[in-house]
Amino acid sequence: MEIYHITHEDDRWVLREEGDQRALLEAGNRQDILDETRDYMKLRTALVNVHGDDGSVEEEHRYPQEQNPLETRG
Repeated sequence: MEIYHITHEDDRWVLREEGDQRALLEAGNRQDILDETRDYMKLRTALVNVHGDDGSVEEEHRYPQEQNPLETRG
């Protein structure tokens, strides 16, 4: 499983793969980066950590969504 991080830098939100400095996606606000990340992850098995301004992990998203135990019904 690949691990990605969303961070807030200056005036933009950025998605990067863990260990890589290159920005895969950039957006002007948090909701836009989350929407773009969801589309980007459609064909990937990944964990995405969303970091707050202080650097701590505020949210964790697993892709595809059916791998997220909170998203399953049963």
